[in-house]
Amino acid sequence: MKQFTPLLENINRKLNLPQPTKSRIILEIASDLEDLYNYYITQGLNSKDAIKKAEEKFDLTDEALNELVTIHQTIFRKFLDKITEQTQSQWERIILLLVFIIIVSLSAKTFISTPFFLHASKFVWPILGIFFSVIILSLPKFYNIFLKKDHQLAKLRQGLNSILFLGVINLSIGLFGYLKELYSAGVSGMFFISYLGFLVNWYVPGSDQNMMNITQWMIKSSSLAMFCILVTIFTSAIWFLLLNKIVKIEQAETIYLLNE
Repeated sequence: MKQFTPLLENINRKLNLPQPTKSRIILEIASDLEDLYNYYITQGLNSKDAIKKAEEKFDLTDEALNELVTIHQTIFRKFLDKITEQTQSQWERIILLLVFIIIVSLSAKTFISTPFFLHASKFVWPILGIFFSVIILSLPKFYNIFLKKDHQLAKLRQGLNSILFLGVINLSIGLFGYLKELYSAGVSGMFFISYLGFLVNWYVPGSDQNMMNITQWMIKSSSLAMFCILVTIFTSAIWFLLLNKIVKIEQAETIYLLNE
């Protein structure tokens, strides 16, 4: 890879992008250069000619670099990079971890000390499935990145988008479930939402049933909302921890490549 350092340094200087986006692009180009170099070697070219032909393929013009910047500066990518930049501080990560532990501890106490799932909405179950899916996806990532130290660039981000996608699905199910429970409660639920439930006259026939429906809806919806928020925080924390570590690895690899 050392033979491509001047080309990578030139592209790095021309790219007008923030970190970690720039590091990710440099790594992708470096990987493609290496693959192209190996391909030309297998075709019978000597090392010098293989390097020359590979560099010709990646001698990007200013127009091509501008298009590359535009492609990588989508609104969603800007949002992700902004989050990554804001969570680089060691203290910020420590505070995030402490808040996460406190919320999980308090929620776990509630789940254990009360018949939570007995009275919760049926929409809690798919959210519970998402919770275990996130654990199943994240455990191998934590093992490979933090314990095994397997930092193969091609595999670093595999599964990361799936964890984020599950977090979005979790929120969608929680919102849909809340509205569905409200619809199922009918007029009683609307009474509660508009604060009219407290004005129900107990002498009016059927008012006791209305209050019972409101109470049941409150239990189901609050349990669903609590669990949905907990799983969202858990998924976000897992995703942030993995993303920040991956970004650090990518930036370190980029520095290594450019300084060879």
